[in-house]
Amino acid sequence: MQGLTRSRALGSIGGFLAALPLVVTAARAGSREDPADLKSLNDLLATANSGVALYNGAISANVLTPAVAVTIGTFAGDHAAHRDALLALISSGGGTPVAASTVAPTPPHSDTELLTVALAFERQATGIYLTSIADFKNRAFAKTAASILGVDAGHVALLAEALRQNPAFPTSFVTA
Repeated sequence: MQGLTRSRALGSIGGFLAALPLVVTAARAGSREDPADLKSLNDLLATANSGVALYNGAISANVLTPAVAVTIGTFAGDHAAHRDALLALISSGGGTPVAASTVAPTPPHSDTELLTVALAFERQATGIYLTSIADFKNRAFAKTAASILGVDAGHVALLAEALRQNPAFPTSFVTA
């Protein structure tokens, strides 16, 4: 059994504090939200589930170099945190979360193949989150979507840099 280290303690505290605003947002969501908002949250949940499946499948394929596997593991963790926050919002709003797809994505054969697929996925995800923001009647939901959009845009930047694609987005704007 490994002991508690300063970095582990700070990491645990940091992870808790980072998730706290989303948990508070979920608690404030109320008991019954607008059906259109719940549908939009479910659409975002499907996107988060796809990210988790993509990255976990890539790691399970065991073809990634260690450096890429670590980064992809971080991305998988981000999408899992997004999924969990969206699940909480949907449930607290009186909705029924969509189930994750049981169809596994095709595993990559190389780092470059995964990074290319991941970049396309993350660009698409940023567009999905962007278009949802204006449609939410519940502004706390819009804030959560915007927060996730920021993280996914960071993923795009890192992936584009790894693939030496500049700029990270084809235009100066995130588009849907």
